Amino acid sequence: MDRATLDAIVVEVEGFMDNGTTTMWEKEAPQHASNYSDPAWLAKEQQVLRSHPVIVGHSSKIRAPGDYFTHDATGLPLLIVRQEDGSVRAMLNICTHRGTRLCAEGEGNRRAFVCPYHAWTFKTDGGLRGIPRQEAFPNTDKAQYGLQQLPCEERHGFIWVVATPGASIDVAAHLGALDAELASYKPADLVMEREAFMPADINWKFVLDGFLEVYHFSALHAKSIAPYFHGNHSPFHAFGPHGRMVGVRASFDKLRGQPKTHLETMELIKHFAVNYMIFPNTVLVWQGDHFECWTSFPAGQPDKSLTHVQSITTKEMAEAEFKDKWSRNWNIMTGTVIAEDWVVSKGIQNSIHAVPGDRIVFGRNEPGLQHFHGQLAQCIGEASAQSSSSERQAFTT
Repeated sequence: MDRATLDAIVVEVEGFMDNGTTTMWEKEAPQHASNYSDPAWLAKEQQVLRSHPVIVGHSSKIRAPGDYFTHDATGLPLLIVRQEDGSVRAMLNICTHRGTRLCAEGEGNRRAFVCPYHAWTFKTDGGLRGIPRQEAFPNTDKAQYGLQQLPCEERHGFIWVVATPGASIDVAAHLGALDAELASYKPADLVMEREAFMPADINWKFVLDGFLEVYHFSALHAKSIAPYFHGNHSPFHAFGPHGRMVGVRASFDKLRGQPKTHLETMELIKHFAVNYMIFPNTVLVWQGDHFECWTSFPAGQPDKSLTHVQSITTKEMAEAEFKDKWSRNWNIMTGTVIAEDWVVSKGIQNSIHAVPGDRIVFGRNEPGLQHFHGQLAQCIGEASAQSSSSERQAFTT
């Protein structure tokens, strides 16, 4: 974030504090509760997820040629491989002979990928290199039986994939005005300190919802993180389909009304937690000395999700001497989200089918939620949204 943007946020926050308010949108926004439980709606959401660039991992995970990892959360079995020229390719992790899973789940380094079923061998770029008993396949053109490629791009230290073969990818265009702001953190210089894939019995959107408003802090997080943050006064700005919500730390109170020109940008920004909603399914949180990356995927059913959590920091801070610090941070981070946000979300998931009138509501003070869900519905399309369930009862605001 550049200093001019940060200074504008500071002015906005102090104005909110003076007036006891926060970013307010024009009106509240009723929503269909069944958007969290309807399989037909989920199918339409999955089409959106597969048509946009999504983050599948951090670049530092595959540094050398031949380094690879597998990724299944998009609904397609992916194989992500660093190439000899330093580029990255994403391919379907499926042997073109009989559809066998080519590479077992995990990561490592290989010079070639050999199918465990019949030993068809593929180069790291996906090209078919060898067929045992070639005489049995006299009309099989190896050039036509390479691994299926998917659109893939590295940007801002992340690996992005569009999980639709034959589609195009342009991450900078996708991010739009947000692209330059993310670049200002120099994220390509950072490394992944640790990661985990976390399953939960909740809809994939609940994972993101928890990062898009602070309205719940004073109640749900009263005994954990609430004392360290203001449960109001959070600026929200939209960047096309994406958004930025700023959480204001209690430590900012000491600076309120005081000159701040003597503070370096990174010193000042430590008094905020900056939540970037990267459409369609990632929240990237700047915490002053590291990023938390939460990428949420549906897991086959409306009430199942799989979330890829990554902790990303500088190379120096990722050294072994800081391991205890990051372990404590990880436990606080995941503990708060899982033990508090996900627990209450599971309760909602279990009762969402019985919500009267199939209606919940996002308040004026929850612009992040309104924007995210509005963008998702817009991508699905108004006509598609109306036809996703013939039994839905219309309501007005």
